[in-house]
Amino acid sequence: MPNSLSLLATQLKEIWRHFGVNQKFSVIVGLIIIAASIGGVLYWSSRPDFQLLYSGLSLKDASSVREQLSDEKIPYQLKDSGRTILVPAQDVYRGRLLLAAQGLPKDNSTGFELFEQPKFGLTDFAQQVNYQRALQGELERTIMTMSGIEAARVMLVLPKERLFSTEDEKKASASILLTLSGGASLAPGQVQSIAQLVGSSVPGLDPAAITITDQRGQLLSQRSGASDDQSQQAGDQLAMQSKLEALLAQKAQDMLDKAMGPGRSIVRVNAVLDFSKIERRSEQYDAEGRVVRSEAIESESSSSPAGNGGGVAGVVANVPVGSPSSGTVEQEMSRSKKENVRTEYAIPSEVEMVTRNGAQLANLSVSVCVAKGEEPRTEAELKKIEQMVKSSVGFTDSETRKDLIDVSEMVFAPPALPPSIPWYQTLPIRWDSLGRGIVAALLVFIVYRLSRRVIAGLVVRREDAGVPVQSLTDEYGRPGARGFKGEPGSLDANLDEITQIAEQNPKAIAAWISSIAKPS
Repeated sequence: MPNSLSLLATQLKEIWRHFGVNQKFSVIVGLIIIAASIGGVLYWSSRPDFQLLYSGLSLKDASSVREQLSDEKIPYQLKDSGRTILVPAQDVYRGRLLLAAQGLPKDNSTGFELFEQPKFGLTDFAQQVNYQRALQGELERTIMTMSGIEAARVMLVLPKERLFSTEDEKKASASILLTLSGGASLAPGQVQSIAQLVGSSVPGLDPAAITITDQRGQLLSQRSGASDDQSQQAGDQLAMQSKLEALLAQKAQDMLDKAMGPGRSIVRVNAVLDFSKIERRSEQYDAEGRVVRSEAIESESSSSPAGNGGGVAGVVANVPVGSPSSGTVEQEMSRSKKENVRTEYAIPSEVEMVTRNGAQLANLSVSVCVAKGEEPRTEAELKKIEQMVKSSVGFTDSETRKDLIDVSEMVFAPPALPPSIPWYQTLPIRWDSLGRGIVAALLVFIVYRLSRRVIAGLVVRREDAGVPVQSLTDEYGRPGARGFKGEPGSLDANLDEITQIAEQNPKAIAAWISSIAKPS
C-alpha cells in the first residue's frame, strides 16, 4: 500500500510537470471553487436557525435581555436597531422562560396594580396621583393591543373637584402619543375610535378635547370647533344621501336585470333629504265632552226703607201721615237680591310633542333608460316598467311629497370590444418563467462548456506522460507484463520496447526500479 501511494504521488507530480500554465491555473481555480462550495455548504448546514425571541423592545430592556442571554450562553442576533432579538429555534422557549423568571422584558406602564398593596400614610394628593398614573397605564395597555401600534403614551389632565367651580374648570383633557410599527399609518376612523375609547374611560372627558400625535410629530386628530362640526355634518349628510341613492338604484336595477337581462337597462336615482330639526307642540280641546268640575253660587239680598219724593216747601208737606197721638209712622220698605253663579268645567285636551331629528326624504327623482329591442315597446309596456320601478323605490305622489319618474327607450351603444390579446400571450406559459428558464439554460450551457475546456486541459497525451509503470510488470511485479507486444515474461524479446519507454519517461522507470529495489 505505501508503494502504491508513493507511485501515485510520483505520477501526479509527473503529470503536473507536463501541464502548461493555463492547465495549472484551471486546476487551481477548480480546486478553490470546489473547496469554497464544500465550505459554504458545511457552514450553512451547521448554522443555527434563528427565530424571533422578542421584538419592539426598548433599548433598556434590550440591553438587559442581551446580558441575560450572554450569561446563559445562548447565541443571539440583534435586528431593528437592537429592538428585535433572535435566538436559535431550540432556545426560543427556554430563553423566554429564563427571561420571564428575571422579570424581562419589563412593562413600563403601570396599571391599577398600584393599589394591590396597601400603602398607609399617603396623602390625598398622592392617592390622586397614583389613581391618575394607574388610569393612564391601563389606557396605554389597551391602546397598544390595537394593530399597527407599537407603543402608546397617555397623559391626562384631570380637574380638581371644587365646590364653586365653573363648567370650564370641570372639563378634562388628554394627550396621546402613538408609536406606530414600521411604516404603518392609522385611518381617520381608527384615530376617532381611540379618541372615543379614551373619552369614554375618563369622567368628564370630551373626545373633542383629546389630542393624538405619532412618533413623527404629525397631528392625527383635529380639535373640532363649530366650523369643523358643520363640515363633518355636511360630509355625513352627503354620504347618507349617496348611500340611499345607491341602495334605491340597486333595488330597481336588480329587478330590471332579472326581467330584461343584464346590460339592458340603466337606473339612476336622485334623492333630496331634509335634515332640518323640527320641534312641534300641539294641544287640542274637546268642548262637547266637557264635564262640570265645580260650581259656586253666591247669593246676596238686602232691604232698605223706601224714600218719598220731596213735596212743596212747607211743614205740611214734610210731616209724616199718621196719627200723631200713637207716635208711629208707617213707611214702605225696598228689598233687593243679587245672585252670582260660577261653574268650572273639565274639558278633555290632547297635547302632542313632535320632535323630528334625522333625515326625511323630501323628494325622489328616478330616471330609467331601457334598451330598444327589434321592435319598439308599446306605451303599455313602458307603463308596466314604470310601475315596477315605482314599487321598488317607494315612489310617492301626495300633497306633501311629489316624486318624479321618467322611463325612456333608446338604442344602446354596442359594448366596447376587449383589446385583442397577442397570440404569444395566449400560450399556457408565463413569459417571466420562460425568461428565467432561458437564462438558467444559458448559464448551464456556459458552465458545461467551461468545464469541458477545463477537463480537456487536464487530459495528458500518452506520449507526454509516458507509459504507466504498472504496464511494465505482471501481477507478480515481474518485468515483461501485459504492456509489451512480445511474450509475457520475455525481457530480451521486448528490450527495444523497454528502451523506448525508458527514453520517453525515464523518471517513471527510475521510480519503478526504486520501488522494486526497496525491501518489502
